[in-house]
Amino acid sequence: MPERTVILNAERILKECRIGADTIEHLHGAYRSPVERIPTQTAGWHGADDIATLEGLGGEFLWAENPLQPARTTFTFDPGHVGSQGRYKLARLAGMPEEGIFYCVPNNPAIGWAFISLVPKTGMARPFTVAGMFTDAVSKISILLLNKTDAQGPVEPPFAAQRIV
Repeated sequence: MPERTVILNAERILKECRIGADTIEHLHGAYRSPVERIPTQTAGWHGADDIATLEGLGGEFLWAENPLQPARTTFTFDPGHVGSQGRYKLARLAGMPEEGIFYCVPNNPAIGWAFISLVPKTGMARPFTVAGMFTDAVSKISILLLNKTDAQGPVEPPFAAQRIV
């Protein structure tokens, strides 16, 4: 069916249904929004040199930085800073939770890896390099492999952060 015929039929159907212009605009916006958010990377495993975005980091993760002290962390991006900075809360089974600001950067060829830095309200910043991650079709991260860092760079072996929510 030629495109012009499809457009005329769609306009006729909308006119017959008596749908208001504001409703049509709302529906068009609802359609357009996910289409405009086409992922900048494909679903699946991404190694350290294949991390185009960390926009899918928001949410809750099991945090295995210290296997003897299980923890749960929540990442919430600040408005206007999705994929770059926000707030985090790290709760362990024992002790007070750690809270603060986090910063994250996708892979940058100048440094060779993506990283996440936790900056607690009290204490020193704790940087982690991203050794790899598993994402879905909309770049939502389900598993992160992170390395602690020291003055020489990433410390092996990496630990996992697994999405809960």
